[in-house]
Amino acid sequence: MNEQAPVRKNTFLDKLLFRLSIVASLCLLLSHLASYVSPRTIWWLAMFGLGFGSFAVINLSFLLYWILRRSRRLLLPLLTLLLTGNKLLGIYEIRMSGSALPPHALQVMTFNVRLFDLYNWYHNDETRKQIFAMLKKESPDIVCFQEYFTSESKDYDYNNKDTLKKILECSYSHLYYSLSLHEGKDHWGLATYSRYPIINKQVVLFDSSRRKAFIYSDVVAGSDTFRIMNVHLESIGFKSQDYRFLEKLGEEDQEEVTGAVNIARRLKRAFVRRSQQAELLHSEIEHSPYPVILCGDFNDTPSSYTYRTVTEGMKDAFRESGSGSGRTYIGIFQSFRIDYILHDASLQSTGYRRVNEKLSDHYPLSCRIVLTDKSTAAPTPPASY
Repeated sequence: MNEQAPVRKNTFLDKLLFRLSIVASLCLLLSHLASYVSPRTIWWLAMFGLGFGSFAVINLSFLLYWILRRSRRLLLPLLTLLLTGNKLLGIYEIRMSGSALPPHALQVMTFNVRLFDLYNWYHNDETRKQIFAMLKKESPDIVCFQEYFTSESKDYDYNNKDTLKKILECSYSHLYYSLSLHEGKDHWGLATYSRYPIINKQVVLFDSSRRKAFIYSDVVAGSDTFRIMNVHLESIGFKSQDYRFLEKLGEEDQEEVTGAVNIARRLKRAFVRRSQQAELLHSEIEHSPYPVILCGDFNDTPSSYTYRTVTEGMKDAFRESGSGSGRTYIGIFQSFRIDYILHDASLQSTGYRRVNEKLSDHYPLSCRIVLTDKSTAAPTPPASY
């Protein structure tokens, strides 16, 4: 006579964990939905998008638990992960072998330099020199800087404009100053440096204040012409008191309601503004007469409406040839990937990597954009640009 396997009883813990598993699955689905709904419609949904990676890990943990328990409840986290799994590759890439670097390629870099440590956040006067040393070592053909700073003042040596041209051996540059102070000698903004000729350069304003814009530079390399877009989308704009609130969350002396309201207000404003900027940026990409290479700090994750809007019809260099964790931010939210190199679907990128040097609150990113076989010509002599 065959003995029947004993029926596994549902313990109180199992019942509790299943309820929590339902909540985790719902959160992951909402975070997935966040990329399809504009923050101007439902702004708070974007907050779930920020937590996509964490929600995915929690669901994976529940899946493993139910597998060990041999419970059919594993279907809930399994189906949720399958529905949202494509976005996981935007956070973490598994690649068995590195891609070969072709001989005809542009090395492109993007880097939010945080003003070259102008205000000495890292208490290290050598940071700027270390940035220059890294750039000289990497020797990119094209590099896009966000939070760029240069000064023509003779009171202190911060003429980054001229120094970078020498270090990078770049004859061409496109600089946009969103802010100039001290009799127009100190400048903040965006900068693109190129070893190849820039035949056209433009500034596209996000708003009438002239403080928010992106720049594009049409670059000729051999027989190819590319449009290099350099962008820094709306930041959350946390104040020092907001960071203190987040660091001391849960302590008794915290005014938690006031702190939470302030943070929610800043998040909402940033989400909404970024959605508008992303839509304008996408429109400019669609109307470009040349293939686009887009570099920048999006201040948003791969599970966001911003990312989905901008990347429509584009390829993500990290997805094409990156591996491991894609995180690019070194600040308080250290698991976030918010910096990107994107390119036209007609182009191929390879050799994507993060330069693991902590010289800013962002890591530098680098990849190679493959050229046609004919594009082997050296840069032409400098023009008046």
